[in-house]
Amino acid sequence: MSGSRLWMAAALLGASAVTLSEPTNFRVGVGSFQLDSDPAPAYLPDNSDTGFSLFAEMPQSDHTATRFMLYRIDQDDKFSSGFQTQLMWGIGLSQPGFRAYTGPSWHHEKNRITRAGKNHQVFNGWGWQLGLGYQYKSVTLDLAATVRDPSDYRTEYRRAGLGKKTPSVYTTNLLIGYRF
Repeated sequence: MSGSRLWMAAALLGASAVTLSEPTNFRVGVGSFQLDSDPAPAYLPDNSDTGFSLFAEMPQSDHTATRFMLYRIDQDDKFSSGFQTQLMWGIGLSQPGFRAYTGPSWHHEKNRITRAGKNHQVFNGWGWQLGLGYQYKSVTLDLAATVRDPSDYRTEYRRAGLGKKTPSVYTTNLLIGYRF
């Protein structure tokens, strides 16, 4: 057997013998997603419209983590899809037990709005999130909410001819994740 093949066989045998006694802190999961813009034109999601989300989370320590989330709402004539990134500062982010966090977020989403030959409108901006959860062994359950910058939503509200009000815009998520 040549030296390179022997080395490769040894590496494969060694890799197959390695067992992880503790999972890493990388998590993936799913959740319900709700976007509410109040007041809003009838074609934008409100608190009665629920969608789903997929997310990946990586705690860097017990006090810091990052999360990337894809989401979609498709109910009746309302459609919204996008992603949200979150920086999480808190407690219990990498250990089993109670966890609480806060931090900035940024979103980019497409909403179905038919106007002037376009089928969608892109909204993006900053927000601030809060979350509470609990991790039992490798399973994490979180309830999180994000308050968003209403600039793009306010612009859409005015384009729809509904006045100059500034809507309050927030999201809520119920997330369940698995730690690998």
